[in-house]
Amino acid sequence: MELKSLAFFRILAYAGVYVGAVIGAGYASGQEILQFFAGYGYIGLVGALITTILLAWYGAVFMELGHRLKTNSHKVVCRYLCGNLLGGLADYVLLFFMFGMITIMISGGGAAMEQYYGWDPMIGKLIIAFATFLTVFSGFSSALKTLGFITPVMVIGVLIISMITIGQNYGKLTHLDETLAIIKPATASNFWWFAAIIYVSYNVVPGVSTFASLGNAEKNVLVARSAGIVGGLTLGICILFITIAIFSNLAEVASYQIPFLEIAKQINYTSGLLFSILLLAAVYTTAVSNLYGMGIRFFDAGSAKFRLMVFVVIIAAVLASMFPFNQLVGTVYPALGVLGLVVMACAFYKTITGKVFSDKVEKKRLALLAKKS
Repeated sequence: MELKSLAFFRILAYAGVYVGAVIGAGYASGQEILQFFAGYGYIGLVGALITTILLAWYGAVFMELGHRLKTNSHKVVCRYLCGNLLGGLADYVLLFFMFGMITIMISGGGAAMEQYYGWDPMIGKLIIAFATFLTVFSGFSSALKTLGFITPVMVIGVLIISMITIGQNYGKLTHLDETLAIIKPATASNFWWFAAIIYVSYNVVPGVSTFASLGNAEKNVLVARSAGIVGGLTLGICILFITIAIFSNLAEVASYQIPFLEIAKQINYTSGLLFSILLLAAVYTTAVSNLYGMGIRFFDAGSAKFRLMVFVVIIAAVLASMFPFNQLVGTVYPALGVLGLVVMACAFYKTITGKVFSDKVEKKRLALLAKKS
């Protein structure tokens, strides 16, 4: 009984890191939920359901791969799934987009502090950048503890604010089509179902290093797999609630760069203040996951070269974050989603054909490849 309890808590802890790696500036702010789900109207809820299933499934796959391949790097996972040529290309292109994710998180932190506190956005960017660098500089165990602690608070906060908003504005849901016809918010794709799929790819694929590290650290493969499922389902439930909350108050919040922060602010000052803190925590956790992933791709966590690399990357990300937050979300995320489809397709094929966890020769080859590079 005690062993089962320990396994249960490990599942929750790993699932919390999964959620923390995804629930960043675009997600928690409501900006990407608006562009990928709410902007399509009620059919966007079907997209959110599809996304929920895929988040759970791929979370389980990548955590189990980390466990079985004994790796912390997305390089080994990508090349195992897609082969040396295609996997190698995905590996390097993914590094570019991970840098883009860090940039978006820093930009989102600045936008949030400007919108709510009235601060110069550069102050917010520097705060997020410094906190991210300091955590990753300390190594993976530090990042793991931070993400696992913050995530439950973020999830509870998002659900409470969503439910209050839906309850207060329930009557507006019947006029959603008319509101959308007037406002016409930007959407990530011409097709709602494609937006749902690429949403999964650009959220899950950049986090492969984090998910693999979790699976590698866990001795029980069932725990690793279950954590991926729980994390994915948790993210999906939050997406559904945020989408409906935006529906219920679309006319008032669609023009804001951080629409969900405006939703929280409209409830009362205290909820707005608390959510602004949660949003910054969400930005921070996702930035940590991506910065760690870039560093671990080349060097061992905690090594001098690892620390030098993350320092250079965070400085470059601050400079790149000068572009407006909503433009970064609308440009980088869909492009990353298309790239991620390649890795997702390879993972899907190898899983349904039974090859993803059984090709021992391929595992050994990739283990040797990892040691040489």
